[in-house]
Amino acid sequence: MTSTHRTVTRIVRILESAARAGDRGVALSTLARELDAPKSSVHGFVRGLCAEGYLAETADGYVLGSGVAHVLGPAENSVVLLIEDVLAEISARTGETVTVAVRVGTSVVYVHSLPADYEVCYAPRLKVRRPLLPTSSGKLFFAFAPKTGDSELLASFDPETRARLETELPAIRDSGIALNQGETVPDVSAVAAGVFVDRVLSAAITIAGPITRTKEHIEHYGTIARELLDGAGFGRL
Repeated sequence: MTSTHRTVTRIVRILESAARAGDRGVALSTLARELDAPKSSVHGFVRGLCAEGYLAETADGYVLGSGVAHVLGPAENSVVLLIEDVLAEISARTGETVTVAVRVGTSVVYVHSLPADYEVCYAPRLKVRRPLLPTSSGKLFFAFAPKTGDSELLASFDPETRARLETELPAIRDSGIALNQGETVPDVSAVAAGVFVDRVLSAAITIAGPITRTKEHIEHYGTIARELLDGAGFGRL
């Protein structure tokens, strides 16, 4: 026989309320009223869900965060389905592994991938949290979609990683792409380009492969991805 647990029940009700509200968002006062609980208690749950990426705060309240898609898989209107034609074209033109990454709280999660044409290739693990840095997608999120608390998060990384990001940020913002030349995995080179929906960075597309094969081409692959995304209406402007 199953039994209820008050904490679990409240968390589920918060997520359900945010789901019903959709893009409008749900206010903290509304959540407190629906849960019949003090605002201070509900705010604690909400802060935790935001930190883990399951809620996101907007000017009008709270909406579901990218962590929900990370757990449940792509929904009908998910960014993966929106850009599937672009993904296929990037894959065809580069021949390397193409992956969709989203930010979930303080982590980056790969939610979808198209395999490379080569037998020796990069094969990412999907739906696994990993540190934002030094991934190419994480650099992109720091550049174009900073969040409250990022200063503290950045301080948790080693000085070399922080210094490298600070050095690279101007070029990332100028070009719209971020590179990782063997920083995460010594023999893998990667580049990321952002997917902007209504001018908001929603995801990153990465192209990655063995560094011996891709090092001289990886920046060009990023330019291809950026141009294709811009042409399909997923650019910054």
